[in-house]
Order: sequence, then structure tokens, then C-alpha cells
Amino acid sequence: MNKIILLILLVNFKIYAQDEHIPFKKGEKLEYKIHYGPLVAGIARLEVKTINNQYRFIATGKSTGLFNLFFKVRDSYESIVDKTNLHPNQFYRDVKEGSYKKKESVFFNYKLQQAESTRDTIPLPKNTQDILSIFYYLRAQNFDTLKAGESFPIQIYLDDEFMESNLYYLGADTIKTKFGWVPCAKWAPELETGRVFKDDYGMNLWISDDANKIPVQIKTKVLVGSIKMDLIKYSGTIEPLKELIE
Repeated sequence: MNKIILLILLVNFKIYAQDEHIPFKKGEKLEYKIHYGPLVAGIARLEVKTINNQYRFIATGKSTGLFNLFFKVRDSYESIVDKTNLHPNQFYRDVKEGSYKKKESVFFNYKLQQAESTRDTIPLPKNTQDILSIFYYLRAQNFDTLKAGESFPIQIYLDDEFMESNLYYLGADTIKTKFGWVPCAKWAPELETGRVFKDDYGMNLWISDDANKIPVQIKTKVLVGSIKMDLIKYSGTIEPLKELIE
């Protein structure tokens, strides 16, 4: 399930001008409630730490309640990222989803231009991100000049291959959250159908239109049912979440 959550955040961009400041910092924590159809299916958490003058991004996910009884999930992801260009240096994954288990360790060797995993070594494309680092890379980009309907490509590493996708900007929007009405930028990523997702554009992603640029809500259709993620807790952000006064 957490793999699906992170796939939801797979958005692909060419490098545009990066913001003058990074919209996240050490100590930031985000927590999401995950709904699978009418069920509360689990909790996902994202945290920013540092190690050896690099960012250390950590994502965990677990099933809860009734969903946990028939499909137990305990997933963790970690990405070690260069502070200057936000390119990933190392990526780790430990996945336990029902009977499925997988551990993965990847080193991005920029000197030799290759990704070296526990199973394989493959050529490293330009502007590479892993499935977790892309979430933060997106937030650090400046898309102020984008027009509704425009899209951008990038390469995402997962399972010893690089996936290509496109993210479409759908314009400004305002959504209701537990924190109040929040102004957002609305996006729709192009997805790989037939594996997890029901159709090519069956997902909407709302990112806060403030200094934090954090996803506050995500909706998508999967092969069986639908998934909805809502931001329920946040701390350590650059500033409080921007809300509109009714």
C-alpha cells in the first residue's frame, strides 16, 4: 500500500529554475490518513532529517483498523539526497505487504553514471529521482509561470528500471481540509495503467499554494476501488499552512 501511496506522488518534470529557498527543513513531519473506499486503511508519515550534510528523507506506512486484519502493511522508505541539487545519492526500501516482502538498497553512482542496486546495475539517466526524493524535488521547483494544461517529464527509479511520466498542471483550486479551506495548485500525473492504476489520468493531487508546498489531499482510482489521502498533522514546516478565512 505504501508503494501505491508513493506512486501517487510520482510526478515528472524537466528542471526549471529552483526556488531561492528550499520549502522544507530538518524536523518537518507530515502525517496522512489513507482511505480505501469507505474504509480508513492506514497512516503514512514523512519526515526530513539530515546526515553528513545531506538530506535524509524518511517515509513509513502501515495499515490500521479493519483493513489491517485482512491486509497487513508495514513499509519504510529512505532517500539520502544532495542538499545543493536535490539529486538522490542512496535509496532504501523495506516493504511488507500481506505475503509480499521486499528489501532494496540502491547507490546512485554519478561518476560512473549508473544505478547500483542489490540486484542489478543499470545506466543512470540525467535528472534522476527515486520514488521518495521526487516528492521533495517537486516542492523545491518554481512553477509560477506555468499555464493550465502544461506538463513536464522526468525519470523515476523503481525496481531496477527508470519510469517516464508526465505531470499536468490543472490550475489554482481551493479545497476543504481539517485545517480549513486551503488554496492549492491542482495537478494530474500521467500514470502507468494495468499494474496499479485504473486509467491514465485517474488521479488528482492538491499542493498547498504557500511557502511549504505540501500535498494536502490526493485522490485516485486503482484497479479495484479508490484511494484518498488527507493531511491530518504537520509540524516543523517553514510556516503554518496558509488558510482562507470564510
